[in-house]
Order: sequence, then structure tokens, then C-alpha cells
Amino acid sequence: MLDQLGADRMANVPFSGIREIFEECDRLEDQGTDIVHLEIGRPDFDTPSPIKQGAIDALDRGDVHYTSNYGIQPLREELATKLEEENDIRYDPDDEIVVTCGATEAVFVTLLGIVEAGDEVLVPDPSWTYSAGIQLAGAEPVTYELDPQTGFQPDIDSLREAVSPETKLLIVNSPNNPTGGVLDEAHATEIRDFAVDNNLLVLSDEIYEKILYDDKTHQSLAALNAMRDRTVTINGFSKAYSMTGWRLGYLAAPAELVDPIIRARQYTSTCASSISQHAGVRAVGSGLHEPMVEAFERRRNRVSERIERIPGMTCPNPTGAFYAFPTLPEGYTDDREFVFSLLRESGVALVPGSVFGDAGKGRLRIAYSNSVERIDEAFDRLEHWL
Repeated sequence: MLDQLGADRMANVPFSGIREIFEECDRLEDQGTDIVHLEIGRPDFDTPSPIKQGAIDALDRGDVHYTSNYGIQPLREELATKLEEENDIRYDPDDEIVVTCGATEAVFVTLLGIVEAGDEVLVPDPSWTYSAGIQLAGAEPVTYELDPQTGFQPDIDSLREAVSPETKLLIVNSPNNPTGGVLDEAHATEIRDFAVDNNLLVLSDEIYEKILYDDKTHQSLAALNAMRDRTVTINGFSKAYSMTGWRLGYLAAPAELVDPIIRARQYTSTCASSISQHAGVRAVGSGLHEPMVEAFERRRNRVSERIERIPGMTCPNPTGAFYAFPTLPEGYTDDREFVFSLLRESGVALVPGSVFGDAGKGRLRIAYSNSVERIDEAFDRLEHWL
């Protein structure tokens, strides 16, 4: 019998804390409990019909085979046009854009291609689960703070304290998961200056780019002076177009950075689904996301209204994505205990803030990826439970 079945590098890679919530929801629903889902980081809408038709047409044409590791040419050309017109960044569709199996794969192959043992990577705290991919690539995650007093903008002083001679890569996520914060122009400029001064590469995760409220605008870091050559821009179709199951994302970077990334990509999934890629061609530049964003804004407004009614619960108003990140109500300190007790006793599913890092302790992530009616039901249950 083998003494050790798992690789040593997996020892520090935790199971997803969000997945633990999903599994408890499944168990309770199997017992007949009605669960109000505010934990799921995905739109609850159907994929728009024109996008689905793009997939149907691809099937009818027989476009069902492997594609280039970079993705199909029509999609890369559409993305190059989108990036130039919407983000003010020019990329060559032939060797500077890579279509991936979701933005998650784009993040992972970027890390595999760029960092290694001995490198450090600066990660926002709180944030999505970048740290696991960094550890799998052999590097070390080092956190920097997002400041709730400024709507969860990056704390530049925290960045200066976190950087070291071993730091190679800085990760920025805007609009942000889990906070709903959106990087403003002033902080984007500070990030640019910091990256240039410390000669850092940057991974800019912009997957929630199109989900913005209150006349906010999106800041693409690669568009700033001196940033294009050091930045990998990551985006995808899951959030804006409600295409989570289609597994379609992309990355854009100068050819010198794409070269090591595409080498890693060749040995992962080979290529994104050809059918999903043809659907993606119909999505780019379509404006099909706009009705969903309008619905998310109505939901954001209702969540903010209901949070204000609960003593001790405070939250910077989210201006992007579809998450709120409030503090626990008055009298509570353990976010994990709070979430599981609420779920088991009242059927409301949230995510403990500590899942997203030390800065999330004592907070909750509320995903308003559910109807206004179900949001009200969740808060009615929460108030009654409190």
C-alpha cells in the first residue's frame, strides 16, 4: 500500500468554502427544506436566445472539432475589436488573445506560465480564490488590503508593506468579488505607478466589467501608460451574458507574455468548446447583457435597503458585480457559525466572509443573483431569526 497518495503541493490547498455551503444546501433541500439562495456567484437568468442560436448554428454546420489552442479566429477578431473600442487596448488577434475554458482557466494558466517557486504574488484581501492557483503554481500568495472606508479600493500603503524583492505579480480584480467594489481612476493610477516602480507584472481580472451601477466606469489597467506590456487582462462570458455553464473566457496580453501562458494552456484543456466559442461570437458587442444589469441594479438597491434595517449591519454600497459584503449584525462575531446556523434554522444561504481571506472575518457575502421577491423573503427570514 502506498503511504501517501496525494502530492505534497496539495497539502496547503483547501477545499472551497463556498462548495461547503452548496453541499449543505443540497443536504437540506433533499430533506424538503426551502432554501433561499444568496450564495451562488452566478446570474440566475437564461442565456440570451441569440447566443444560444450561435451554438445551434455551429452544431448544424458541424463545427464540433478541436480548435486552435488560441481559439477560433472569428472570436479572437471580435475580442480584439471589443478590447480596442471598449477598453482602449490594441491586441493582435493572432498571437495576443487566447480563448479559454472560462476565466478560471485563464487565471490558472497565467499563473502556471508566469510564476514559480520562490516568487511572491500580491493578492487582494478579501478576494476570490486566487491563492490556491498561486500555491499550485509553486509560488507564495501575499495579501494586501482593500479598504472598506473607500468602497474597498486597494490600500496603497498596504501594497507597499507587502511588496518584496521576491514579488513578481500583482493581482487586481475590478469590479470585485466579493465586495462589489469598483476600481476608480485615482486608485488605478496609483496601482499603475506602484507596478511600474516595483517592476511587477499584473493580472487584471475584469470578469465583472459590464456589471456596473451608478454611472460607474470600468478602468482597464492595461490601457494606462506603461501598463500594456506588463499586464495580462482576463475576462469572460459567464457573468455578463449568463453563460456560466458554457465555460468560455479569454485573456489578452503582449505576445511575449502569451508565449509561456499558451505553452501551459496546450497541456490543460487544449481548447475551449468549439460550440461555446461560436456562441461567444454572437455575444461580443451585442448589448445582450444590458437587461440583466438593469435587473441586478434593482436587486442591489433592495439588498442595500434591507441591510440598513438590521442593527449593526453596515456595508459600502456595491457599485459593480452582484455582491454585497456587509458586516455581521450586532452581537455576532463568528461569520462561519452565523452562516451555518442561519442556513440550518431559517433556510437562507449566504457565504462566510472569512472564505475570502482574513479581511472577510466578521462579514458576509450576499449574492443578489436571485429575484427581488426571494431577496425580500431571505431578509424577512433573517430578521425573524435574529
